[in-house]
Amino acid sequence: NEALPPGAFATPDQFLDFTKQRALMFFEGEDEHGVKHLDVTVPYCPACREWLQAAAEDAGETCGPVATYLCAEGPRFETPAEIRMFKQWGADLVGMTGIPEVVLAREARMCYASLCLVSNMAAGISDSPITHYEVTELMDRRIAALEAVLEAAIGRAEDDPSCACRQPII
Repeated sequence: NEALPPGAFATPDQFLDFTKQRALMFFEGEDEHGVKHLDVTVPYCPACREWLQAAAEDAGETCGPVATYLCAEGPRFETPAEIRMFKQWGADLVGMTGIPEVVLAREARMCYASLCLVSNMAAGISDSPITHYEVTELMDRRIAALEAVLEAAIGRAEDDPSCACRQPII
């Protein structure tokens, strides 16, 4: 999403899983309880997302409140054709991490949210080829801001036993 330039923060509210080779769940039917069907209608904890968004504001940063994150297998960058397809699917952010963590957290009934730092414009959107150096250089420049947001978020975190994230898996 071009509205999320390099250096921007976002807290995804949905994900698309484009991974191919990762173990995705704890519950795969190998124990006495069998396969569990996991509801991921709300994959990221709304309370944690609010803490991250408010923490970004506290730290003088802006944070996109709604975004669909697409996780690609990596470690290669995506092709321009893949980026066009991902955009048509509704992806705002593309990365190589975040799956299976969000699913595992939901299975474990843990509150979980993701704070994304946009490191580059994707292939076909960027005017030049994407490089690993570009990603690491932006991270070096934005690490202090990232730390400030996370520190402020920790200060806002509250344990809420009634959180929907903690509901039993059926």
